[in-house]
Amino acid sequence: MSLPVVAAIVAALVSVAATPAIARLAIALRLYDRPGDKRRIHTTPVPRLGGVAIFAAFTTALGVVYLLGGDDPAVYNASRLLWALCLGGGVSFLGGVFDDIRGIRPLVKLGAQTIGAVIAYAFGCRVETVGVASWVLPLGWASFPITLIWIVGVTNALNLIDGLDGLATGVALVALCTVTVAAGLLRNNLAVIPAMALIGGLVGFLRYNLSPARIFLGDSGSLFVGFSLAVLAIVGSVKGATATLAVIPLFALGLPLIDTGLAIARRWLRGRPLFAADTRHVHHRLIALGLTHRRAVGVLFVVAALLAVVGLTLAFAPPPVVWVATGPGCAITACLFLVGMRRLNYHEFGEAALVLYMAPARLRRAIADQINARDVASLVDQCDGVEAINAALSSSAGQLGVLHVELCGENSNSRLPRSAMRRVLTRPLRLDYPIAHHSKGEHLVLRIWCSASARRPYGAERVARILCATIERSLATRSPVTTFPTIAPVRALVRGKAGRARESMRR
Repeated sequence: MSLPVVAAIVAALVSVAATPAIARLAIALRLYDRPGDKRRIHTTPVPRLGGVAIFAAFTTALGVVYLLGGDDPAVYNASRLLWALCLGGGVSFLGGVFDDIRGIRPLVKLGAQTIGAVIAYAFGCRVETVGVASWVLPLGWASFPITLIWIVGVTNALNLIDGLDGLATGVALVALCTVTVAAGLLRNNLAVIPAMALIGGLVGFLRYNLSPARIFLGDSGSLFVGFSLAVLAIVGSVKGATATLAVIPLFALGLPLIDTGLAIARRWLRGRPLFAADTRHVHHRLIALGLTHRRAVGVLFVVAALLAVVGLTLAFAPPPVVWVATGPGCAITACLFLVGMRRLNYHEFGEAALVLYMAPARLRRAIADQINARDVASLVDQCDGVEAINAALSSSAGQLGVLHVELCGENSNSRLPRSAMRRVLTRPLRLDYPIAHHSKGEHLVLRIWCSASARRPYGAERVARILCATIERSLATRSPVTTFPTIAPVRALVRGKAGRARESMRR
């Protein structure tokens, strides 16, 4: 019996035997994952620390392989990789254990993952040359940061996708099988033994982790498995001496990487911390669509498997086939991605696309608003008194793209002129901007009437920013005034048939 098969069988047996014992220990220590917020799908407390069983199964399998095949060249050549997995993975594992037991800060976990990645790099698990299609790109000094980013990124990606019973375990199994197949086709035997050992440990654990789960991976399991996946994906995808076929690890881990990328983009677009948890991961959205836990996990398993098959096909198919299939494949993938984003109700990306599409027109309009405001400001500079300023403002309303502009008292009940009323189909919006000047005891405001469309109030803001400063300067130099700080809020009034409604807006 080959050593990889022995490693898988031993790991599976240890995992099957150890997982119930770890679950009982977690229950005795009251180490539960409790359903306390919307992110957690389960409704009853479930013990965690499942990673302890997987780590024990993995290290036991490797120890048995060393005892049985210590003189085997395959074991000897893979010794540095095995030490990297045990030591570097052990650091990530211990960080997860502390988090499962007592809870630690995200930066502390990130520090443990970084230390583990540095250990792996020191033992030779590094991305030095990247192969993409027929091109080979040496990384040079960038090898160290890219390797660290890859290992830490994949570790966290698997941790983030661990949101449904059996999901992270199943996705990891798909990725490990892909890496094992790729390593076999590349005749790269270094990664086969540890990959098979981890596959065995996950298979034994999966029977207890499927819905309804009797135990969770916990951070101890997701961080260790994610670390091991990242390292094995690097080593198992090496072709020849040092070139890592980038397409294999990227597609083998496509699902967790896509989910993590979407999470980062969503949070950035919403203006929220990138590490803040939310309930908009892919698995959460599938549950929101009405799928059961098992069906949602099944759908994601199929997606992960399809991505893995595509990665293997791109890596090992003849180049002419790859080039012919690339165009249609990218088009189909883009269509499926857009449909998926729409079905999953990721409206953040729709709004971002709309803003980007409208950005050139809005930028041109903003520039035009400020240019026109500067032109009108030059006219105001030549005016003497409020009446002259009002005449200049009223005649320039069309140039500014608004219905009417005037300088009046704060308590003035002025109305929109009839000539301007004919040009508006919806209820007009009245915006008052305070002027640092008062006349006869009444504070002055720059009153702008505009249509209540989505863009014109912003145009009024740009116009007012320039005109208010010019009017204040003009009045201060041409008439005796008493100034006051411009701390009054901007007032907006929407005039309707039923009456008036006031709302406060900042200047």
